[in-house]
Amino acid sequence: NTIPDPTPIPTAPPPVESFVQPAVSTPETPPISTMPTPESFAPPPPIEPTPQSTAASAPKKSPFRFIVPFAFIVLVLGAVAFVVVKFILPSLSPANTDKSSNSPISSGKQTTITYYGLWEPPEVMRVVLDEFEKQNPDIKVDYQLQQPTDYRERLQTLLAQKTTPDVIRFHSTWIPMLLGGLAPAPETILSPTEISSNFYQAVTDSVVISNQVYAVPTTLDGLGLYVNQKMLDTAQIQVPTTWEDLRSAAKKLTQYDPNTKQISQAGVAMGTTANVDHWPDIVSLMIAQNGVKLSDLTPDNRASEALRYYTLFLKTDNVWSENLPSSVQAFAAGKVAMILAPSWQALTIQTLNPSLSWKIYPVPQLPDSPPVTWVNFWVEGVPKNSNNPEAAWKLVKFLSTSQAQQQLFETATKQRGFGQAPANKALASTTANNPIVGPFVSQASTATTFYTTSFTHDGDTGINSRLIKYLGDAVNSYQKGTNETEIVPTLQQGFYQVLSQFRVIAPTPAPAQ
Repeated sequence: NTIPDPTPIPTAPPPVESFVQPAVSTPETPPISTMPTPESFAPPPPIEPTPQSTAASAPKKSPFRFIVPFAFIVLVLGAVAFVVVKFILPSLSPANTDKSSNSPISSGKQTTITYYGLWEPPEVMRVVLDEFEKQNPDIKVDYQLQQPTDYRERLQTLLAQKTTPDVIRFHSTWIPMLLGGLAPAPETILSPTEISSNFYQAVTDSVVISNQVYAVPTTLDGLGLYVNQKMLDTAQIQVPTTWEDLRSAAKKLTQYDPNTKQISQAGVAMGTTANVDHWPDIVSLMIAQNGVKLSDLTPDNRASEALRYYTLFLKTDNVWSENLPSSVQAFAAGKVAMILAPSWQALTIQTLNPSLSWKIYPVPQLPDSPPVTWVNFWVEGVPKNSNNPEAAWKLVKFLSTSQAQQQLFETATKQRGFGQAPANKALASTTANNPIVGPFVSQASTATTFYTTSFTHDGDTGINSRLIKYLGDAVNSYQKGTNETEIVPTLQQGFYQVLSQFRVIAPTPAPAQ
């Protein structure tokens, strides 16, 4: 009765190099008318004869001379009316166009579906939804933008009720929490094969459960290396591609106040949980890169290496400080040279400091090892208590197409100067050169994800928040120098409790008494 792990981590062969070995630098790298019959027209009554004059009279004309022409005209007009009503008028109706064309066919009955959206404002979504309604004139979409506060909790309560929205947006990592209230897609509308063909492996692993499709993403995000280009150019430092390159560059870029000895310019924001935005994603990525499956954290020595390595940037290298602002704010203020963050933070940085010169690159890797990157994404799904499930899945299917996602990307870019990367991989080539989303698209094919994704707003009792709490305790224990032999086993036990509760993994049977 358990569901498969929606987000299995690809278990690559043990890396040739790990976080404890010296690094080797590597090169830098979208109505039929009833016609009246002649019999229905009775002939006029006979004309009474008049007295004849004594004079010679003209020849007498027949009183029936008008009947035959009149009947013929009526017959012709009736035939024309039949042809017009039966054949011509239906063909001109906008709701019944030629089936061989691409024009929509309407049944005349209109359905309105409710769509609970998140993040994207109506002015961005309306353009795409108008196109859907144009292609599906029987369906109207009522888009209702939701607020993120308590959204997961409100959504989970709503799904248990008899009346629900028809389409909902939620984070892919919430699927274990919402699965009982979701309806899988009819295979005639959206099949697992279509998902695997049109999306990246991490998406398929997340949304296809027991060979059924439960959701589809419109966009994707992940982690990228944000670099203050001016700082690196001034120090004549190449953009790091490995973790050891990152450590080396961070040391050279860090500057200290001569009087206070405190960091005035940090090299990279790494090592803490208090003021490094998205640290759960970063640490999870490092663990996965080191050959560890996050659902069981074995081999535990490699998990330990990754956790310890993360804290070195603070404890040993002193290239970041707990006294600095949060990493995104520090980067926007020019107080740190490099940070790891998702693409949506680009808008935050641009808003905070429009004059800052920066670029985004792929995340660092372990040398001589298969690349492992990070991805996270929001998805659209259909509640099982939707009153219009077929129409709802038609909308979700439409939103999954490359045409709709290209339009969504372009509209968002026009509205705010920034659109998130399309999730449909058919658009990879058209967005590869985009300076903001390009690096994230280039990493999608090697990406993994897990329930430790940050900023999903799943609440204190959500799967993400609970796992992140255990992960944070582990990082802080390494930072404080706690006995390392106890850290990973405690983390393993915490992860097991949460993942088994949400049936991501099968609980271990209790020993027989």
